[in-house]
Amino acid sequence: MKFFIIFISIVFFSDVAHAQTAGYDSVGVRLSSLDARKDGSDARLDCRVVCYLEYARFEIQRSFDGTDYSTINSFEADKLRCKQPFNFTDAGITTNAFYRIRVGDVNGRFYHSKIVAITGSEKGFEINSLTPSFVNSLTVLSLSSASAGYAEIAITNLQGVLVKHLKINLNKGSTDIVINTDRLAKGNYVVRVTNGSAAVKIARFVKL
Repeated sequence: MKFFIIFISIVFFSDVAHAQTAGYDSVGVRLSSLDARKDGSDARLDCRVVCYLEYARFEIQRSFDGTDYSTINSFEADKLRCKQPFNFTDAGITTNAFYRIRVGDVNGRFYHSKIVAITGSEKGFEINSLTPSFVNSLTVLSLSSASAGYAEIAITNLQGVLVKHLKINLNKGSTDIVINTDRLAKGNYVVRVTNGSAAVKIARFVKL
């Protein structure tokens, strides 16, 4: 399998809820955009960053189950290089795959970006994340889709009662949907996402 770093452009915002030892404010590197999309039999990641350091370190991490990640490429960039977009190609990916970027400095401080995904199906989609999962007011549902289209989001309580329904447009690649939970009672909720196919993806959150 071959990996290539080339220069291009694209879209994302970092999810500091996944921070491990520091947020981007303390690290001094901010990912302003990240996207993943299928390109033939390959997966292509595009990202832009803002560096406040002389050198920043990046590790591209991949998972096939959305839980266990391993680093498949790593590199360093100086402040001048950080002003240019980054592109990475993961060759020969024929199944669902999840990606994130571990961003850090030379002193070992780091955080993880949000998660993006590609699917092995032309009509497939995945839930990247629902953050935060303990919600006061707003939460962001991040989806990755193999093609542009639409999706329906149904939110139910644990008794199965529908409390919120949304119909949204999906981009090819990543789509982020802000969900307002102000009118929901405190408790546990299930988010079911469909896109007109037989597939149903599920996430859960707690309204505080």
